[in-house]
Amino acid sequence: MTALQLTDDLIFALGGRRVCYIHPQDAARCVKVFGVNGDPHERRRKAVWYKRCRPLYYFDDNRREWSAFRELMKHDEAIWNHFPRCYGLIDTNKGLGIVTELLRDSDERGDNCGRIVQPLPEFVAAEGKTPALMQALEEFYALLRQHLVITRDILDHNLVVQRRQQGLRVVMIDGFGSSEILPFSSWFRALGRRKIERKIARFKARYHY
Repeated sequence: MTALQLTDDLIFALGGRRVCYIHPQDAARCVKVFGVNGDPHERRRKAVWYKRCRPLYYFDDNRREWSAFRELMKHDEAIWNHFPRCYGLIDTNKGLGIVTELLRDSDERGDNCGRIVQPLPEFVAAEGKTPALMQALEEFYALLRQHLVITRDILDHNLVVQRRQQGLRVVMIDGFGSSEILPFSSWFRALGRRKIERKIARFKARYHY
């Protein structure tokens, strides 16, 4: 199968380890591939000595994210109110990529064909911490609690804010999946609930929400 061809004009975001492209065949999807600092082999080579014995998978953000998405898929449809849908891994001319939903603001008809959504820090810089935003964040927290979704630390640059006719929506686009080697927080609901509350409290304290 021919690898998907990604070109620089399709880049819309640069992360610490990955580059985000608009899918050349579907503007409602994005493709994330490794950037300069994302190559799993290089990351393992540069890791401290005791981490180098970990499997390559541990350093592969795309494969770990796909694994986290498969866990999300076990929940009901409500989960996609605050997480993007994922369409799997794909070979590209830039290496292995993961394909996810590309969220856009709604236009006047309610169709998601407007501009690409803003990361939370950009939204706050432009609009401030409005009551509508705070309500959208509370809805995001409620979903984590209701579905016991374990994430890594909640960081503001891993959240985006989508403008819709029915109001704002906060979506987590990165940082999901447990960081635990043994997922005790997923096995034991009480531990999971406490961990989620710690993550939310830490996020609020860090960014003053």
